[in-house]
Amino acid sequence: MILATLLERAAATSLATDKNRDALPAVDDATDEQAGGPFPQLYSEEQLYLPPSADRHAHGVPGIVGDLLDAGSAEERTYLVQCMLNAIGFDWLGYGTVTYLRGHWWPLSFFTGYANPEWTQRYFSHRLYEVDLRQQGVPASGLPLVWDIEQIEATPFSTATSATENAAGRRQRFLDDLRASGVRSGLLFRLASPTQVNQHTIISLQSSEPGRRWITDGVVGQALTLGLSLHEYLSRHSRMQGDAGGARIEISTTQQYILQHLLQGRSDKEIANRLDLSAHTVDYHMRQLRRRFAARNRVQLVNAVQQGDSDFGVLGDS
Repeated sequence: MILATLLERAAATSLATDKNRDALPAVDDATDEQAGGPFPQLYSEEQLYLPPSADRHAHGVPGIVGDLLDAGSAEERTYLVQCMLNAIGFDWLGYGTVTYLRGHWWPLSFFTGYANPEWTQRYFSHRLYEVDLRQQGVPASGLPLVWDIEQIEATPFSTATSATENAAGRRQRFLDDLRASGVRSGLLFRLASPTQVNQHTIISLQSSEPGRRWITDGVVGQALTLGLSLHEYLSRHSRMQGDAGGARIEISTTQQYILQHLLQGRSDKEIANRLDLSAHTVDYHMRQLRRRFAARNRVQLVNAVQQGDSDFGVLGDS
């Protein structure tokens, strides 16, 4: 059980060391601007389509991906995924993208097709991602974090500040909502985007089974296979409705550099200093970028760039 030991050790260490560094400020009914991050885009199977170019039998396509591509409808794919989840002991799967913005992790998009609907509604409407120690505890190595409610509940908060006290109260809400939604245990892991700066994909498998001892090395292996196969299907083969035929957004090399710094949370003045540009030049390019991405402000621009797929000519070679 070497793998299980390493996973538990990584989880315990990450949860213990990251809880203070990544604790997010409490947000009530603040706007996206006040909260510091955009509200995520939620989408489902009904909003996806398979491009005509999708090769269902291409060499090297994993078996699960091929099965999903061969499915005749969204209902058939949902049933297929549900059967695979149940076969290894899980009930739901969450798939979303997050960005590291201004020192914190923020959700950008979330696929609701295979997720627990009650938990999804609670998680985003109550902004529980701001106190989700699981997100903060995922090892940087990409190893999955195996968790259960008791482990999260036993992880102490620092008692130094009133803000932490508020966070502790919100974490209790997080735990209560997990229980109310029937979620007791699971695992999640994070994949870095190969094209988008500071963007990651989060894949979370959840179960109504209490405790985490049942999540053995074999279960972890099967969960990773399923999660990575769904990532392959969702990120490489399917597209959002309305993206078909969309034009590639081409931007200059200077604008690519500006976006890189913008996504790292830097101000216009900091960007100008780092790129040795005038404030006027940065302002001009920022206005051009907002126009090209149909964004009214910086937050919407970040959201638009982070949610763009490989069809955007962003952060790649000019």
